[in-house]
Amino acid sequence: MPADGSPAVNPLQALGMMEASPGDRIEISGSVRPTSSLAWLIAWGAKVSLAVTDQALFAGAQFALNILLARWLAPAGYGAFAVAYSVYLLGSAVHGALLVEPMIVFGSGRHFKMRSEYLGIVVRGHWLLTTLMSTTLFTAGFLVARLHSLAISHALYALGLALPFTLLVELTRRAFYVEMKPGHAALGGAVYFCILMAIAAALRAGRLLTASAAILAMGLASLLTATMQLVRLRSQWPRVAGKLSVIDVASEHWGYGRWVLAAVLPSWTLLNLFYVVLPMWFGLEASGALKAIMNLAMPATHSLIAFGMLTMPLFIRHRDGGGDRFMQRTVRRVAGLFIAGTALYPVGLWLFRVPIISFLYGGKYLEYSGLPVLLAGCVPLVTACSVVFGAGLRAFERPDRVFCANVAASSVSLTLGLWLTATWGVRGAVAGYLVSYGALAAGLWLLYRGLRPDISGEVNAAPERPSR
Repeated sequence: MPADGSPAVNPLQALGMMEASPGDRIEISGSVRPTSSLAWLIAWGAKVSLAVTDQALFAGAQFALNILLARWLAPAGYGAFAVAYSVYLLGSAVHGALLVEPMIVFGSGRHFKMRSEYLGIVVRGHWLLTTLMSTTLFTAGFLVARLHSLAISHALYALGLALPFTLLVELTRRAFYVEMKPGHAALGGAVYFCILMAIAAALRAGRLLTASAAILAMGLASLLTATMQLVRLRSQWPRVAGKLSVIDVASEHWGYGRWVLAAVLPSWTLLNLFYVVLPMWFGLEASGALKAIMNLAMPATHSLIAFGMLTMPLFIRHRDGGGDRFMQRTVRRVAGLFIAGTALYPVGLWLFRVPIISFLYGGKYLEYSGLPVLLAGCVPLVTACSVVFGAGLRAFERPDRVFCANVAASSVSLTLGLWLTATWGVRGAVAGYLVSYGALAAGLWLLYRGLRPDISGEVNAAPERPSR
């Protein structure tokens, strides 16, 4: 029986073939027989392939834009884009904490039958939150223009205009994962990729490509893609009798998201601190070089993020369908697959580093093709651990533990990471990034291991979960 006291439900019956594990037993036409391992792997593999395709298209568009900007812009111009993009990631993290991540948790569970009404409330919250964010960015751009850099100021103005739309497409993408339908999200990824590349090419041809223009291009591509996805969501999600309270939804999101929100600044510090502080000591060119090197880890890390968007709904449904012990078994399997899948990445990147950098950047940044590339290649390994065990903690509705791990890891960034950056510049920043993210992975693993189920299968010290 599941930990919340509801009747036991076979995971395959509740979720379809892909949510069952090999060896589970299922009742079909009055008989009980084991699920085929091959069928489970094929069904799960299809879902994973679509999730990877979705992430590859969205992240691939960002990756391709970064490569083109690194080739076409001067290092200082690309550095301004890197700083503004880091600020964008901070806004994305706040938005994800208050809207996207709670939507995946509650939309996959207690509000699944009323998901159309629920999505409408979440979208209204999106517009309110992003209006406040854009106002803050315009104010920051005004101050930066007078105190520091016109290039960064213009990029912040552009980000203020684009942010509501770039975050809206993130919200609509994740909405498809509530129903474990990454194929619909992948279609949006294809549209986004084509639009963004077309705009970038047009800007280049017209000699109008700058850091600010690239950010506005992201906003326009996001607006068109998100509009298409919202229409599709509205047409597919049925309306049912009843009414959700905006106050109740806001309370649920805040109750869950406050711990995720508290982890935003420590988490952002881990990933983006070095882009912001490098110009203080080594100029905008150093931020551009760091971004160019870290781009090399993006294909693997974004593939892991794609898997991660599937794992949390999967973990939650396994928890509710088969109990906490069943979910923990799934977490162990997924962790093994993730780590094994990324083990060869640093080896391949190191062996082919010179031709890869020469091809991507037209001969730029070859001076960083030694130790920085090796360290950047190891980032996906620690990312794999962070994605799986972070999703496991969130599925147990323990974002407080994710927060603790992020705080501990960010303290490593603010001490050892800053010292490495100030001492060795770009090389030290890459090392600081790896050390800090390694500390996060270790912390999430240790805190996840501390959640041990008792005899009934309920995780000790986990907050009570309402029955559905």
